[in-house]
Amino acid sequence: MKLVIFFGLHLFCVVLNVGGQDTQGTFQCVSGVAYQENDCNRCWCTDAGLACTIMACQSQQDPKLKNCEVGSTWKRDCDQCWCIKDRGTICTLKCGEKTSTR
Repeated sequence: MKLVIFFGLHLFCVVLNVGGQDTQGTFQCVSGVAYQENDCNRCWCTDAGLACTIMACQSQQDPKLKNCEVGSTWKRDCDQCWCIKDRGTICTLKCGEKTSTR
């Protein structure tokens, strides 16, 4: 009986960890969450993955944001950020709140 409870608890923990954004590892695009690329372009999730606006933004931090360590992740205030290959820094906006699709 203890073994059944152990495996049940383990399975429950695994299921809880699967969905949403992996704050300890790779970026996972979550539908309805607004993102920002390199403190400039607004991004959102599509069936094909992350899509971002293409604005010509220049800031003092731009090279640092684009040349981050790929695979790293960190918190900036209440937003989660990831460094993604060929994109640079991607952060949630408004603390990762889901936006309305109306």
